[in-house]
Amino acid sequence: EADRLAKEKAEADRLAREKAEADRLAREKAEADRLAREKADQEAATSLANTPASNTVKSIEFSKELQDDLLEKLNEKVASKQKDLDEMKRQNDLSERGIRSEIKKPKFKSVSAENAELERLKTELDDALNIQSNKIKELEALHAQSVKKNKKDPINATYVKTINRLKAEQLQIKNAKEDLITRLAEIKVATEIEKKRRIKRAVYDNRQDRYNKDKATMEMLKRITPVTGETHTAEEFDYGEDRGNSIQIVKNVSNAKEGYYTVMAVHTDETKRDEFLKKVLSTGDKSVDFFFDVDTNKYYIYSKKFDDIYGAQKAVQAKGLKPYHSKMSLVKVVK
Repeated sequence: EADRLAKEKAEADRLAREKAEADRLAREKAEADRLAREKADQEAATSLANTPASNTVKSIEFSKELQDDLLEKLNEKVASKQKDLDEMKRQNDLSERGIRSEIKKPKFKSVSAENAELERLKTELDDALNIQSNKIKELEALHAQSVKKNKKDPINATYVKTINRLKAEQLQIKNAKEDLITRLAEIKVATEIEKKRRIKRAVYDNRQDRYNKDKATMEMLKRITPVTGETHTAEEFDYGEDRGNSIQIVKNVSNAKEGYYTVMAVHTDETKRDEFLKKVLSTGDKSVDFFFDVDTNKYYIYSKKFDDIYGAQKAVQAKGLKPYHSKMSLVKVVK
């Protein structure tokens, strides 16, 4: 067994050495090819130095430098947009996990100014590419004249090599530009998604904060409202909106479970809500509670929740036993 393992290890080591050597040779060949291409390009440029194409080639090379500079700036802008997106996503992820301490406040950025700068860079890059295309056409025309004068002139091959190189470089820049524009479009879509996540989370947080506040208010009222034993008549209670006898359906109420609620009053005003609650609590009835519907901005004050309609209907039928139950109706909460 030990001999087998040793042989397997030796074979693995041999294969690793062969692969490392092959990789080294491939890298050396790639570098040699690159240097050879650079040398050939330099020789071609030198060969055209004393021809009518000299100024055209120089103009194209200058345009290439300008394009490289614009492309680099465009890439920086895209990278900045990606960084902003990544930070927004990170903040949203942390927020959904309930972590707030690590969230960094983003630096103010003018979106309109950033977009204007991006459009400027794209326009200038397009202009530079168009100028280069026209110059390459000039070079092709000079090549055609050279061929017309003397087909066997060695300079013709230099023209072809230079034109092909310049076209390849231009195509490379065009592709790089299109890739960046595609990335920008993808970042824009992803950013909108993260913005919606942030808004949704903010709405959730606001609702949760309101629920916590309402819950604290209810607990405080139960704690501080004295039981006076005072007898109130039904007319002394403000029941809010008239609900009739039909069952009202309320959907997607945060922090309220599905079921049937025996609702005594409905208010949009917190003061009126609290006045009703305190009058009920002063009788010694601690079963009173309420939930808030953000869609209608209404507080539903109820005495009990039922899972089935039969128990809820019986409670409503017995509403005459207590004065604050006189306008009691059923509200069904569904998700």
